[in-house]
Amino acid sequence: MTATTCMAAVLVMHAALAHADAADTTAAPADPDDRGAYLSTTFGNGRIHGGNASGDRWMRGRTFEVRAGRQQHDVWGLALPPGWTMRVDFVHYNEGHPDNNHRDGFALQWLAVRRLAPAWTGELGVGPYLSMNTTKIAGEQIDDARLGALVSVALRVAVPGPSGTHVRLGFNHVAMHTVHRSDALVFGIGRQFGAAEPAPAVVPDGRLWLGATIGTSITNMAGTHGAHATVLEARQYAGRWGIGYKFLFEGDDGARVDRRGLAGQLWYVQPVTPRFSMSAGLGPYFAANRRDDNRTATNLLVTFQAEHALSPHTRFIVNFNRIKTFRKTNDRDLFQVGVLRRF
Repeated sequence: MTATTCMAAVLVMHAALAHADAADTTAAPADPDDRGAYLSTTFGNGRIHGGNASGDRWMRGRTFEVRAGRQQHDVWGLALPPGWTMRVDFVHYNEGHPDNNHRDGFALQWLAVRRLAPAWTGELGVGPYLSMNTTKIAGEQIDDARLGALVSVALRVAVPGPSGTHVRLGFNHVAMHTVHRSDALVFGIGRQFGAAEPAPAVVPDGRLWLGATIGTSITNMAGTHGAHATVLEARQYAGRWGIGYKFLFEGDDGARVDRRGLAGQLWYVQPVTPRFSMSAGLGPYFAANRRDDNRTATNLLVTFQAEHALSPHTRFIVNFNRIKTFRKTNDRDLFQVGVLRRF
């Protein structure tokens, strides 16, 4: 099981259990799509076509996405007609394993949402998609980074359970200039949460938080193996935003990467229930690779994280980190669990 698959499984379990926290909120709004947080995870299959597609073009049943979003009344002043709502989602999308093309990445999507019937909801979304494709070109294996678009259409069907719980059937199309495109059907579970703010006892604002996480790291190149990774972190929050600093020990993959360094990230935090939130972080990562003559380089660190407040002073965190080198080599994924403590 890959780090990203583990992350998806953890988010599904937490989303299914998080309704216990919802009892702490005030009365739910009449429309469950009114400005609450959104979580879903889906799995499926599809095909790639055009561009550099070759050999077996099926995704071999390894397609999946994890999305976390927030309902909006308008986006940059643009509002939809009555009966429609809108949402902004942060998406991690994996396009499966066709021959010689293992592409995944992160998208930021704007979605129009329409209630079709009491139990049926439709969605249409589009947004930029920053991808990384592990492939061979002219016999050389590279991590090919490109910016494209992710277009999604989905049908949600309400199921018994906490308010807003549904199954999700989706269709994803990825458009990329000069390289292959892809189409996939995905199916899974999600939940539209009601409006929520952090419980007063666990509001993290204005305090210094220190923590540590441990887990595994995977180099996205052949001929390497997984390694143990450790991350030390300091963070401060201000409302829905935060700033953090990390010292990463990525571990040795036995062939290409034994990297460590310092990262700074800007965070956006989305409360889901009074004690559970999702967040996304982005920032530069300055690191030296011992397996590359201690070469120092500036990379990009993208993090997708779930946080649960165990007490006013302690938070349990689960996160997926993507290290993007932009040198077409030695990109890495880290899956981590750990705690943050307030000081």
